[in-house]
Amino acid sequence: MAIAGLGPKGLFALERLLDHTCGLDAAMRMEIDLYEPHPVPGAGPNYDPSQPAYLRMNFAADQLDLWWPSSEAVPASERQPFIAWSAHSGVRHQVFVPDPDVCTPTDEYPARAEVGRYLADGFETLLRHVPPNADVRVRPAAVDAIEADGPRWAVRAGDASSSYDEVLIAVGHQDAPDAGPSAGWAHAAPLVAAVFPVGRRLSRAAVPPGATVAIRGFALTFIDAALALTEGRGGSFEPLDHPFRLRYVPGDDDAGAIVPFTRSGRAMLAKPGPQVAARVPALGRIAAEGRARIADLGGTVDLHGELMPILTATACANLVAANGDTGEWSIRVAVGRRLAEAVGGVTAADEPDPADAIERSLAVGAGLAPPGVPWALGHTWRSLYPALVARLGGDGLAAHDWPAFLRLSAEMERIAFGPPPMNAAKLLALVEAGRVDLSHVRGGTLGTREGRTAVRSERGERALDVVIDAVLSPPGALGRCGLLADLVAAGSARIAPCRRGLEVTADASCRAGDGKIATGLAALGRPTEDSVIGNDTLSRLVHPQADRWARRVAQRCREDYLATRRRGLRGGGRT
Repeated sequence: MAIAGLGPKGLFALERLLDHTCGLDAAMRMEIDLYEPHPVPGAGPNYDPSQPAYLRMNFAADQLDLWWPSSEAVPASERQPFIAWSAHSGVRHQVFVPDPDVCTPTDEYPARAEVGRYLADGFETLLRHVPPNADVRVRPAAVDAIEADGPRWAVRAGDASSSYDEVLIAVGHQDAPDAGPSAGWAHAAPLVAAVFPVGRRLSRAAVPPGATVAIRGFALTFIDAALALTEGRGGSFEPLDHPFRLRYVPGDDDAGAIVPFTRSGRAMLAKPGPQVAARVPALGRIAAEGRARIADLGGTVDLHGELMPILTATACANLVAANGDTGEWSIRVAVGRRLAEAVGGVTAADEPDPADAIERSLAVGAGLAPPGVPWALGHTWRSLYPALVARLGGDGLAAHDWPAFLRLSAEMERIAFGPPPMNAAKLLALVEAGRVDLSHVRGGTLGTREGRTAVRSERGERALDVVIDAVLSPPGALGRCGLLADLVAAGSARIAPCRRGLEVTADASCRAGDGKIATGLAALGRPTEDSVIGNDTLSRLVHPQADRWARRVAQRCREDYLATRRRGLRGGGRT
């Protein structure tokens, strides 16, 4: 068999496969080829250990554990969650977390590079404990094509082609044909078409010191780009006598000004610290009740008639519990209005200034301001997310509701899964220092004036030296070219109506164009988005598909061996 892509999803699948292989008889052998072009298998490019430490996760360190709870793939003493591994490695990275009394550094949100080292070390640990009946080979190449080869699958990587009984696609982030600014680029200012890896893409040659830089996008990748052009150029941040305020001290090679531009201009809100939840024990009960209500929904879920009332009720209950507010009717009206705007893709008329919204989210997260509707909706989405993933994937949601659900999900992720407090505080400091100019973040577009590229909005315009595209390709297979598109075009896989990703079953098996299961072809992670919801997470517990896939493959190995043995006995030969 082959695994195409060995980032975190491929690594998780390998761990489950080797665990289930341990349960096979010694004669039941499995050969596993791992295709990964990145020099650090397990980490992959997103968690490259060589990237700078200021690029951080928005996934808390205490939730990160690459080992399945019941795993026996390696000895128990070597199955360490990230926190234990990090302490054992002796490497600690300080992370700013708002505190109502004092700015206390903690390790709540780790550097992506450190997570990459953890994942790479886990891969090496797995290789040291491969069971005797399995052979694992690493092939340092990208898979270019997967084609049906009779009952098997031909995998082509470069000039080499091999045939397999089972193939798992776990290719992660892939670029779609560019619909952003690089399509037909005709401006005088040079375009940097991507942010990562920052050391190469945002080098001093690409973005000279002192340059005025426009950045398309205002989400997590924008923050990484802004830090690469400031902190990554020798700048630094100093704490102030304030729970979540920092001062930016410029470096010698900073960009002169960083000007984000988007259609909506809405900021991602900072993830809250644990203060609010710890102060309100009822939030745990409210979340459990909401998850139970979602799990109990029968048949195909109706977004407006069934799911929205649960989200509304849970958010209202969270806000009443957090504030002790008895004005439940006014809260229900406010929550309902915000959810309706999200479903409709409407920007609220009273949308706050982006910097004010970020500052407010930090204050709420630090326990210095009373929670409001954004906090209540964000906490609701985070606490109900496992139930949403489990219940709405596949055919769990009516097909006609998917466009509205995607609009809702995009808005909820903006307020629920934003930057760690440290990065939000840094962004505010860059705004106050004049390094980040938010004048054109809402409704900004590119134009030309007197031969120079400029960004324009209702607040005027600003001449530019460089433009950076910080909008990542969306997940799924829709609109892709290459591997995923070829599989769909050949009828080996399909995309369900109104979805973006390859349609897969509960054990990650792909559905072919005719709706039948494509025997031996499976997919995990971003290529399956919407068929499987929320693939951009390192949580092992939200998505059980890798375990089900590995269990199925091990069972097939067992059944194929027994069938071959029976044929040999019937023929009077030896097997």
